[in-house]
This record gives sequence, C-alpha cells and structure tokens, in this order.
Amino acid sequence: MGYVLFLFYIILGVINARLILSKEKPTKRFWAGGVIGLVLLMWSHVPFSFLFGFGVLSHILGLTLVLMGTVIFYAMKRKHLPRRSGFPHKLYKPDKEEIFMFAAVAVMSIYCILCLYNHTLQEIDSAYYTGQCTYGDMNFHLGIITSIKEQGTFPPEYNIFPGQRLDYYFLSNSISSSLYLFGCSLKAAYMLPMIFAFIFTFAGMWNLAYAVLKRISKALTAFLLFFFNGGFGLIYFLDGLKAEGGEENFKRIFTAYYETPTNYVNSGTRLSNICWTNTVVDMMIPQRATLFGWMVLFLVLYLLYHAVFEDRTDLFLAAGILGGLLPMIQTYSYFTLGITAFVWLIHSCVRDRFRKKTILHWLKFGIPAVLLAIPQFYIWIFGAVSEERFLRFEFNAYNATDHWLWFWVKNVGIVFILLLPAFFNAGRRLKIVHAAGALIFIICEFIVFQTHAYDNNKLYLMWYLFAVLIVADFLVDCYHKMREMNAARIVIAVMLLIVCTASAFFTMIREFKSGQEGSAYMLYNKDHIDSADFIRKNTAADALFLSYNNHNNTVSCLTGRNIFTGSGTFLYSHGVDYNGRAEIIENMFTDAEKFETYRAEYGFDYIFLSSYERSNYPKLIEDYFEANFPVVFEQGEVKIYDIR
Repeated sequence: MGYVLFLFYIILGVINARLILSKEKPTKRFWAGGVIGLVLLMWSHVPFSFLFGFGVLSHILGLTLVLMGTVIFYAMKRKHLPRRSGFPHKLYKPDKEEIFMFAAVAVMSIYCILCLYNHTLQEIDSAYYTGQCTYGDMNFHLGIITSIKEQGTFPPEYNIFPGQRLDYYFLSNSISSSLYLFGCSLKAAYMLPMIFAFIFTFAGMWNLAYAVLKRISKALTAFLLFFFNGGFGLIYFLDGLKAEGGEENFKRIFTAYYETPTNYVNSGTRLSNICWTNTVVDMMIPQRATLFGWMVLFLVLYLLYHAVFEDRTDLFLAAGILGGLLPMIQTYSYFTLGITAFVWLIHSCVRDRFRKKTILHWLKFGIPAVLLAIPQFYIWIFGAVSEERFLRFEFNAYNATDHWLWFWVKNVGIVFILLLPAFFNAGRRLKIVHAAGALIFIICEFIVFQTHAYDNNKLYLMWYLFAVLIVADFLVDCYHKMREMNAARIVIAVMLLIVCTASAFFTMIREFKSGQEGSAYMLYNKDHIDSADFIRKNTAADALFLSYNNHNNTVSCLTGRNIFTGSGTFLYSHGVDYNGRAEIIENMFTDAEKFETYRAEYGFDYIFLSSYERSNYPKLIEDYFEANFPVVFEQGEVKIYDIR
C-alpha cells in the first residue's frame, strides 16, 4: 500500500506541474511534477496530524485535500492548456539537451542508488551494516522515522530526549514514516523517497544550469563541477608516493575512516584543514534534509529565474508557495532562497524603475513564501535558534588554521581561482544571478548558523552552486576562443577537468567501497536486530527504556521507542543540553538506590542491557537487576528487563 500511495502522489504532482508549466517540455514537467508530488506527500497530512496525530486518518484526509485541490486547479486552468502537446498524445522525441540531461542524471543517480543500497541496513551474516558516510547520520534519521510512525505524536518529540519537541526540519524523514505506516519495510521506506529525490535533484541542477547558461556544454560543465566538487585535498595523499612505502599514504583513502581528499579535517598535530565536503557522498547520501531541500530549492530557483529574467511572471506564485514550504524540509535551503530572492528583487525593481506591476508580481512570490514559513519558524525553528550557540557572529569560523586565501584555494580549487576572471567575463544577467551567491558567501564568512561552524557548509555549497555557473560559462568561452589550437585545447580541457574532479572522484570510489562486504561498518548485530523485533511486538509504542546513549541505539533507531537520552553527537548540535540526563543514566546503572529513585521519578518501563552498557559502566549493577526484575528477552549479549 505504501508503494501505491507514493506513486499516486507522484502522479498528482505531475498533473499539477502540467497545469503550472504547460509551456515547458514534458521532461521538465515530469521533473517538476515529481518534486511537487514529494512535497505534497510530505505536507498534506500535517494540518490533520495536529488534530488527529500522525496516522492513517490524517493521511487519508491529506490525500483527499490534495485530490480536491488538484481537481479545482485543473478546472481553473484547463481552458488555458495547449492542446495535444507532448505525452500522451503523440510519441515524444527528446532533443539533444534532454539526451545529455538523461545521461548525466542517469550516471549520477545509478551511483547514488548503488551506494544507498549497500549503505542502508545491508544484511550480512544476519547483521545490519552500512558505509562510511551513513555510519552516523542514518541512525538519527532512522530514529525519527520509526518514532513518528510508531508513536504518532504530532508535533513529534525526540525519542532520544522524550518530552522535548523535535526542533529539526523533520519532513525529509516523516515522508519515510508515511511509507512505513502504510506497509513498506523500514529499508524500503528509507530508500524509496531518496531514490526519487536523487533523480529529481540531479535533474534540477541540470535544468537550472541550462536555463541560466543556455548551452549544453556550459550546463554539463556546471553539473560536473558542482557534483564532483573538490579542491586540492588529493595532494595530501600523493605526498611521498614515489618513496618506499609511500603508496600506503594513498591507499588509506580507501581504508581509513573519513580521511578523504574532500573531508580531511584537522586531527591532533595534523593540520590538513580540508573540509570542502563533496555534495554527493558527504551531503546528499547521508543528509536527507539536504537532499530533499536541494531537490525543492532547485525547482524554486528555476521557477523564480524564469519569472524574473525570462518574463514568466505567471511562475511567481508557484515559486512562492513551494518556497514557503521549504523551512521544515531544510531551513538552509529556505535561507538560500531568501537571499537569492532579495538580490533578484533589487535587480527587478531597479531594472523596471519600481513599477507597480513589478512589485505586485513579487508580492505573489513574497506573500506565500513568508506567510507559509512563519508558523514553521514559530513552532519548530525559533526554539532551537534561541540557544546562544546558534546565529553567532564570528569571522572566518569555517577555516580552522589556514591563511584565509590559501584555505579557500586549496579547498575549492580551480573554481575559486577562476572566480574573479569568470565574473569579468560574464554578461550582465549572469553577474546578477551570481550576486546572490556572493552575498551568501559574505554572510557565511561572518555568521555561524549552527552549533558547529562546520555546518555552515550547507550554505557555502549554495554559494558554490552560483559560483560553478559563472565559472562554467567562463571555461566554455575560453575553450571556444582557443579553437585554433585544435587538439591542444582538448588536452588542456581534459587535464583541467581531471584537476577539478580528481579529489571528488577518489572520495566517491572510497564511499562506494565502504559499503561493500568486507569493508562495511556493522551497526546492529543479530542479537540487537532480534531484540528490536521483540520490542516492536511486545512493548507500548511510547515505552521508556533505560539504555546507554550510543548513536546506533537499537531501541531508539529500530523500534521508535523512547530512551532517556541519546547520543550527544546528535543532541548537542540541536542545542539540547543532555548532560544532566547522561549523568542520571550512569547513576541508575551503577547505584541501586539512585536507580530506584529515578525509576519512580521518570517512569521507566524497561532496561536494555547489551555490550554497550557493560563496556561503558564497569560498576554495572547487573546482579541487582537480575535479582529484582524479570528478564523478558535474552539472546546472546542482549537482555531486556521489565521494571514497570
């Protein structure tokens, strides 16, 4: 049933895109429709979930609302639709641009799907394994997916810190909760939306680049530079390659944990300071919010670009509505849209001499973009950013140890070096488009938007999106100006492409290899998997477990039940002070008197005991638990005590 629900929303999205983009090619409409369909699946149940909780009823009501809206929208627009255009009335033949788009999107999507498959709860010898980039983040996402589906609480709370509202843009996870609710397996529910999001994100980048640059060669260059981003970090692994034993320095790219040419941060006395995370394996695959945020953002920027620069003013409203739904998909994407819209608004007003008509068009975008976002910020975001660790002024915080210029040269590479000549080469329109990216970069250099300055990369990469557009334009122009050099220019172009993409290429090889049997990382062994199955079948959905706060916690991640506190890796970055609860957990595992006091105070239901608890609490009072409480599950290293 979950697959049917998913497909139905995609179809509804395509129908709505047909009404919005009736003048576009069918491939563009299918891409836009897919994005709209996923957004509708994320959002349609939300108003009803506030009233009835996250459940089947809310989803049925949400689907009914979407169906009614689609019928009304069709009735309003049908007279304005061109007749017999594209599918299904005649055989459609893609043009050259679409063929290149298909090829680029297919290659990248296949790579991502293969990685996703061997990174997502891959079963090897009855245990679940994953790859390098998902070893951490995937557990957090699994916990949100399972807890929203199992507990049905809305707005959802942290099941790794029960009682605290989930101050996180969770819609990229709740879309999988919806599929899980309607019968998909946890692995399928996790993967299916991401597979389509990969395809639509790659297509979105291509369509945006082609809309701005107008040429296939330039769009392809921008596409490659963005998704194979990486600077000169590979140099650290080529050092001493010819010396005896030097090949081991290079080989660790494929064996060491997070020592890659795009993510080789300072550690101890090592001052490498490489943190230009690859857009695919460091962002899109492990960070679901980034993936879905970019998917929607690229469509909104595409619509807004056509509205502002191509006089397609009918697209302002659609861009505004989709933009207004972005904050709880990914807030950084909403910030990117806001900064971009601000720059392009100034351009529009100056260009049109503040005509009333221009301002009214922008209001069609601005009103829904702001009004739809306000409740999202009020309910979920403001509570998180009120912490002093958020939104602080700090210049050059992303750069830990290097001189400012050298940091950006070695991290971003050729794109950063060519940015200035590319700007002077660009036409007026492209300069204005790029100005939005320049403003994003300036803001990021002075403001840290989250607990860790490292997380500013989510905005820096949006500056990079605009940067690759202007640099791709410059590179292709240079190539054509070298037409008299014949073969030499091809050699130069190939060498430049290798330099630009080599770091990302080896990082991507490493990531794929990390999910293969023999190299993958174990998350949950058979004892933990079987205990999770027992918990799902035999405990209340909101049961509270006493367990260690490891990031791959079986109870919180696989069953959606509550643990008293989860990993500080997750909670600290969200501004949640977990130290007090972590101390209580230690006291309960090591002191019988305090155990009884806190058990009564907080209403614990079960104890989950495994190798994590035994290894982290040497003074564990397991004998006390054994003597006073029944064991309801025991297998291998895992015991579960009923302490109600």
